[in-house]
Amino acid sequence: MNHRPFEDWLLAEEPLTTDQKADLQEHLNSCTTCTALAEVNLALRTRKIAAPAPGFSTRFQSRLAVRRAAQRRRNFWGILVLVGSAVGLFIWMIFPYVQWVLASPMDVFVTWISTLSLVFSSLLAFGRAGSVMLRVASGFIPVHVWVAVFSLTGLASLLWVASIRKFAPNFEGVIK
Repeated sequence: MNHRPFEDWLLAEEPLTTDQKADLQEHLNSCTTCTALAEVNLALRTRKIAAPAPGFSTRFQSRLAVRRAAQRRRNFWGILVLVGSAVGLFIWMIFPYVQWVLASPMDVFVTWISTLSLVFSSLLAFGRAGSVMLRVASGFIPVHVWVAVFSLTGLASLLWVASIRKFAPNFEGVIK
């Protein structure tokens, strides 16, 4: 049953038309929920509004001022700690590069070349170690275990994509 217009009429301040009054009365005769709402509304409108205790407003204003001052103090110290932490982190992260700026161009070039050669040789070593481990593992792990591992990996990937499509708001994927 649709109670919406009747609830609005019961709680409205403006007077109702005669047709609205008739429809409302007919609905109140058949609906206990709206009848209870009408009774509560009538009881609330007939009660006298209690006045606050003397000095309530000034006490409230003074407590509010104290709370606002404490909140401003907490905000100041929080922002100060946040900015100090950000500046410290920035200095900590930028410090190695400051040494580069202060060093001679030749030292920077030599360091850059040695770092690139280290990365390249590390990648080659990891590749060789991985190929050796793969050859050894393929020799003692049966084929059906490899098939199961790759199948489960594919299934997990499929479930991951499906969950992203389902739970991501306004998913605009490539596949539609």
